[in-house]
Amino acid sequence: MIAGCPKCGARYRIEARQLRPEGVRLRCTKCQAVFRVTPPGAAAEAAPAERASAPRETVVLADADVTAGKATAHTLYEWGFEPVLVHDGVEAILSVQRMLPRVVILDAALPKMFGFQVCELMKRNESLRSIHVVLVGAIHDRDRYRRPATETYGADAYLERPQLPEALRPILKSFGLTSGGGFAAGPAAAAVPAPAAAEPIPPRPAEPQPAPPQPAPSAVGPAPAATPEPARDPALADAERLARIIVSDVVLYNPEKFEAGVRDGNVLELLESELAEGRALFEQRVDPRLRESRDLLAEELVRAARAKGMR
Repeated sequence: MIAGCPKCGARYRIEARQLRPEGVRLRCTKCQAVFRVTPPGAAAEAAPAERASAPRETVVLADADVTAGKATAHTLYEWGFEPVLVHDGVEAILSVQRMLPRVVILDAALPKMFGFQVCELMKRNESLRSIHVVLVGAIHDRDRYRRPATETYGADAYLERPQLPEALRPILKSFGLTSGGGFAAGPAAAAVPAPAAAEPIPPRPAEPQPAPPQPAPSAVGPAPAATPEPARDPALADAERLARIIVSDVVLYNPEKFEAGVRDGNVLELLESELAEGRALFEQRVDPRLRESRDLLAEELVRAARAKGMR
């Protein structure tokens, strides 16, 4: 059968064997919207209680940790919400602008754009500032900082990663979310796993056109296959991830110094003492050969400042 995305209209061919009586959830490969496809006639046969159930509230969940993000998304689905999981800050802000969810849960250390930067952008945008934002930190120390993150970038709530997902329950309730009939009193029904997006229906081939007298080399024959990227050093990837977490923590709780450093072009000097605390943790967990070859913490802090406008 043919199914269409309700948001962008993209069409997909669904094999009959993929369809269950209760339907399946698909994610559109073009706009990333999640929608349900049911077998022909299933809607007419649905139970009255199911037809009357409230629609699920959309919650955008941005988590750089794929495994942890999937676990949190599964819990949100069991609670009656429709989670949309993304893994970097650019995906997060695009999803927010496209879907206008009730709540956005942001990992502070997202790649491409920090979670607190996404939050700040949302709270400065008239059409997005009413969306509730939950910031999730990684290595926050309650005794080290005087102000909560909710007072720095406009977040509506702040959690530490070990508190996920259970600490989200009272927060979502405080926001007034009662999606899908609210939180179930007993064990929630298992979520229907979303299969990989169905293969889009290819467009009808265009009528053959006469070749130009001198075609460009790229137009002759099939496009060359993309060269696979070389495998990355896992230890380096882990070190870069830790550097991003530490820098996100430093910037999150020192916004005035960070803004001043961006403005004056001396962010490394202004945040030197704060970064020194992170270096102690970095030295404990990162191979010396990586620390000696590159200053990953300084690189990440400068990258964040340049993204903010520092030259």
